[in-house]
Amino acid sequence: MKKWMLLLVLFSGVVFAESMHATYKIEYGIFGKMGVSDAYLTKRDGRYEIRMVAKATGLAKVLSGGRVEIYGSKGRIVDGRLLPDTFTKDIKRSGKRRIKVYTFDHGARRVTFHEENYRDGTLKDEKNETLPYYADNDILSLYFNVAKIIGDCTKPFAEDLKAVGAEKRTGRVRVETVTGSARDDLKRSLGESACYLKVTVYQKLFGSKGGELYLSLDDDFVVRRALLKDVIMFGDIRGKLVQLDRTE
Repeated sequence: MKKWMLLLVLFSGVVFAESMHATYKIEYGIFGKMGVSDAYLTKRDGRYEIRMVAKATGLAKVLSGGRVEIYGSKGRIVDGRLLPDTFTKDIKRSGKRRIKVYTFDHGARRVTFHEENYRDGTLKDEKNETLPYYADNDILSLYFNVAKIIGDCTKPFAEDLKAVGAEKRTGRVRVETVTGSARDDLKRSLGESACYLKVTVYQKLFGSKGGELYLSLDDDFVVRRALLKDVIMFGDIRGKLVQLDRTE
């Protein structure tokens, strides 16, 4: 279940607006809709807040123990880019809950976290640690910053970036624009779009062949459709934007 729950978060990534609410659904073949994700962004007085809620639905809800994952990023807006102060993960299922709060110290180039684990509402254990790497993005802020990082989406771009919430030991995440003949091939799977990206998050959660997530984006860098190919026991998993409300 973890594979596609995190995909719900990644599908909900890139949008420009002062405030925004987007809803995505994820589907797989005969199982139909397996989950939904709601993404919220607000910007005010030089600060931002992102909140994403991913929920299993239908059979997936039963199999995952009613799994709900809530992700949050809060911080400053510096030169038009989001710079996180904190990143949170709150995961609930079958009476269990794990809350993890990451705190960024950009001056010292350090990220620390506090983790709490609950069972039936009772705190069972907690810990504080420092990540073995520094990143100036979390997985949410990175997706909202990606347009400024890439620039012209029609030109070749391929770089390993870092984000808290990506690969566990290094924060590594690879972002590539899809151009040339590969772009034409992707149109057949994701439809006509202004921009196509290939994103690789190096986690065991991504049991796909190569862990390659493909995104189609419109002119405003809103993710419209997504595709994760060859997931073990699932085949291709697809995500789709079903609602978008925003104000400038």
